[in-house]
Amino acid sequence: MPRGPVGPYAFVFWNDDLDDAAVLAQLREIAGAGFVGVTLSARVGLSRRVGYLTPEFLRLVRVAVDECARLGLAVMLYDEASYPSGSANGAVVARDPAFAARCLVPVAHDVVVDGADDAYWRPALGRDLDARLLAVVARPPGGPRDGDGVLLPVRAPGLVRLDLPAGAWRVTAVFDAASGGTIRGAHPEQDDGHALAPPAADLLDPGAVAAFLELTHDAYAAALGDHLGTTVVAMFTDEPFLLGRGHRPHARPYTPGLEAEVAASLDVATGEVLRRLPELWDAGDGARPGGTDPASTGFARAWDDAVRARLHRVYYDAQAAWCARHGIALTGHPAEPDDLATAARMHWPGQDTVWRWVLPPASGGDGTALDGSESAAPKVAASAARARGGTPAVTEALGAYGWRLTLDEARWLLDWYLSRGVTTPVLHAFFSSVRGGRAFESEPDLGRWNSWWPHLPALVGYVRRVAELLAAALPVWPVGVLSRPDAATSGPVVRALLEAQVDFGYTTDGVGHAELVDPADGVPDVVSLKERLRAAGAPVVEAAPPAPDLRVVVLADGAGYVCFHEGERTVRTALRLSGLPADACWWDPFTDTCRPVERDADGRVPLVLERRRTLALVAAGGRKVAAAPPAPGRRVEVTGWRGAVERVVGDLDDVRDDPATVVPDALGLGDWTAVPALRRFAGSVRYVATADLPDGAGAARLNLGAVGDAATVTVNGTVVGHALAAPHVVDVPAGALRAGPNVVEVLVSNNAAVYYEGDRCPSGLIGPVTLTL
Repeated sequence: MPRGPVGPYAFVFWNDDLDDAAVLAQLREIAGAGFVGVTLSARVGLSRRVGYLTPEFLRLVRVAVDECARLGLAVMLYDEASYPSGSANGAVVARDPAFAARCLVPVAHDVVVDGADDAYWRPALGRDLDARLLAVVARPPGGPRDGDGVLLPVRAPGLVRLDLPAGAWRVTAVFDAASGGTIRGAHPEQDDGHALAPPAADLLDPGAVAAFLELTHDAYAAALGDHLGTTVVAMFTDEPFLLGRGHRPHARPYTPGLEAEVAASLDVATGEVLRRLPELWDAGDGARPGGTDPASTGFARAWDDAVRARLHRVYYDAQAAWCARHGIALTGHPAEPDDLATAARMHWPGQDTVWRWVLPPASGGDGTALDGSESAAPKVAASAARARGGTPAVTEALGAYGWRLTLDEARWLLDWYLSRGVTTPVLHAFFSSVRGGRAFESEPDLGRWNSWWPHLPALVGYVRRVAELLAAALPVWPVGVLSRPDAATSGPVVRALLEAQVDFGYTTDGVGHAELVDPADGVPDVVSLKERLRAAGAPVVEAAPPAPDLRVVVLADGAGYVCFHEGERTVRTALRLSGLPADACWWDPFTDTCRPVERDADGRVPLVLERRRTLALVAAGGRKVAAAPPAPGRRVEVTGWRGAVERVVGDLDDVRDDPATVVPDALGLGDWTAVPALRRFAGSVRYVATADLPDGAGAARLNLGAVGDAATVTVNGTVVGHALAAPHVVDVPAGALRAGPNVVEVLVSNNAAVYYEGDRCPSGLIGPVTLTL
């Protein structure tokens, strides 16, 4: 099974009328930005001329993969038109309508039986001619009680004789019916809510899944056979929903014969399972998009377990077997973020985080990194990957965060994943087009249509370097947190461990960890836990003073430590570590520079870590170790800035609210949206100033002050650094500055929401700008 390169992949959206030139140009841009691979995906907006899985579509895929081979990009194929996966843009159901997603739906009827005469009821599910009456169960009122139902016989033509003792009864008819769920298709008229939205397939039906594999996977194999297992490294399956999107109310997942599997698991007769079906709705409609409810108990729990087991066997295992036969990995992510067991069915387990559900504290995300099911996603992917022997852990990241997403937030989110062991983020997404409404379909575009595009390679390079470091020496997880297979633990237990720099993995059996934490026992005492770990010879990290925003990853085989910052204020602490690598240095993977390591009188390692910064304590390994940044000394304010527009998102004439306004020949320091002609301007402005310096200028620190949003700094014609998040500070290496005049250029790009959504985001080099010598 190919392991594939770790590091960032670009999730490519084919969402317009594509041709060879457009496909090739985008791939070359992505390769030039430093990505290790791409995920090729048909998306809402794809033209009918190209079509989905048509000869023209597959020809373009071949063109793209051939080019990726030339560029050295790995390829993940995407197994659906848009999402969720499993329906081949509706072609599965078109082949056989019986392959449509199925569900159970209740119809309740309250009656009072007086015993004076036979009473009948003809239950019906509207005018659904294909609905099958599976069971009719009568239960006394007064609240649900497990196993208190009476299974009633059904007479032709669908009449139920209410042969019951006198009294009040709630009679529930349970129908097997098409769920009515759909997927988001490839073409504009196939999106949610459209009459032509493709029907979701029954992922619990082996026949439907076999049709899906034939229509999609086999078509890819025929077009790309010689690339499978080389350039093509994986197939990406995307959050399959058993019921489909927009399904019937009160639906629960079903496929014919499932009741027999539940009966076998409970060691009861099938009739007993039918009698208890109404219990599926006793707790309300708590099913998640995947169709099951992690809070279910009793009979509902047994039903959900059978659904999940069948999904694993029929859908995921069939996909995995196909991929294995063709020399590629199955990857992607399940429908729920904390579903450990389902993620583990993939060769490269994955998860995703979308829709601003997880955010840094500065963006109003206090607690989202540690609390709630979404917060478990990165550890779920990494834990499942670890259980498979350390295969790549995948995430679909940044999706649908909106045009307001900043590089500051993107850096935090990617660090959040990296610090928890994810090594293969798939950055969502790179749009082929933003024509019309395409700009607002799971936005933002992360590529050419975003104002930050000139600065993205710096972030991509950083993620690649950290991912390669983590993959080369897997993080040590001395603690296992016991979790249910379908609902990994989050909240106080996880918070206590991570804020005390105790790394962990989720486990269902406790194998492979020095210590186990059972959430049922409450929040662990981390002090005593660390004492036990130390006694067992496990590496322990102590921070004094405590640093709850610090995440320390211990690398295997004594390879070192990686310190991530998850908060908003500078971390100032000292670390007591289990050992240091030989010739240790502080390596900054963002700037790819090294600094010397110091120790205090107690042998601890002092650490000052600014927000949105990462430092790795590793062996220098031939890297040049430069002197520490200059201590606060002489400060020189750099003035006389003149800025000129260099790059525009959209047409500059289109963003001027007043046609009479004129863009100034030169911009000074300040927010450029205050200039009427630039009120809706998103793009890049290059600012230039001259700094006269005395003899002996060595390494220096350039503080840009306030910046909206990202900056790249050039000194005397050489790029010396990037500032993608506050504090917008760049260390200028020795030799870059000289005595006399020095030309300093700062390319600043603002937030694209200024153009796409009319937001009033601070934009430009606002300053003040100072050099510390």
